[in-house]
Amino acid sequence: MITNNRTRLIDLLFLFYIIQGKYLNMIIPENRYNYHKKKKRRIPVFLVILLFVLIFASLTFIGLKAKVSDNNVTSKKIIPKEITLENLWTDSKYKELSERCEEKLLLNPLDPESLIYNGFAYFHLGIAQFTLEDQLPLLDAAIINLRKALLIKSEPLAGKVNYILGKAYYHKGRFYLDQAIYYLEKSIELEYINIDTYKYLGLSYSELGFYEEGIELFLKTIDNDKDDMILLVIGQTYHKLGDNKNSKLYLKRAIDINDDFRVEIKSRFLLGKIFIEEDELEKAEEQYNLILDKNPGSADAHYYIGEIYSERDNTIKARAEWRKALELDPSHYGALLKLH
Repeated sequence: MITNNRTRLIDLLFLFYIIQGKYLNMIIPENRYNYHKKKKRRIPVFLVILLFVLIFASLTFIGLKAKVSDNNVTSKKIIPKEITLENLWTDSKYKELSERCEEKLLLNPLDPESLIYNGFAYFHLGIAQFTLEDQLPLLDAAIINLRKALLIKSEPLAGKVNYILGKAYYHKGRFYLDQAIYYLEKSIELEYINIDTYKYLGLSYSELGFYEEGIELFLKTIDNDKDDMILLVIGQTYHKLGDNKNSKLYLKRAIDINDDFRVEIKSRFLLGKIFIEEDELEKAEEQYNLILDKNPGSADAHYYIGEIYSERDNTIKARAEWRKALELDPSHYGALLKLH
């Protein structure tokens, strides 16, 4: 840019030189218009020099400014992030990730990285489905890819592969819980422990009827009592073990957190049931009324209040509550049995 400015300056000097020469050498004949001969006027040398210094400085400044501007534009250009399997995984682009992995696996069916990320992607696509029927094919695809990866001995991500495999088997249902336990425990052996590892492991043990093992694992998942769902599950498990004292303790803690409306309702229903078992009918009725405050359309709450009135030998109020239950749910099995 500066070189171009200098070239322009030379051209201007040359042009000025020609113009000045013509101006100085131009003499109008005296006898043509009877003009008196005038003295030649020359432009002072210092003005010429000053003029060209100013022109040169201006052109140089413009060139530098343009160069700086070009540098700024270049520096502001956003360099696109390289699209890798890891980047797609980090950005949660599971569909695109799976498609990219499938393309790579067509060329190399045993590429460990593609198998692993394909399994991860299929798992997350699967659990995002609404029905088990839609989930199962995707979960099966995840399991196939991840088990192939384990056969190839993919050491760096082996812990995470086992962890995702365990969760995938858990979501497939009760008949796969033994597999869920195997892979989740394997991931712990490999020192990969995620925030929900013990939760899934505890659920697997509890659903198989191993409640004490489930409780032990659930207690490891509590982080300052912030997980209301885990607190509810602990309360439910203690109730199955016949430990109503601890059951009530954890159910009340789940209600106090109150992060999820559904958790609170389930906790109050179980608390009401425990109070009925302990013959504390007023406390039980209080729980069902609190449920109706939050959910006036709860047929079950009216049914259990009817049960409480029945225990008190107040048949009229009991039948009134059962009728309310049927109004809300005409197919309510318990209320139908009581009124027919």
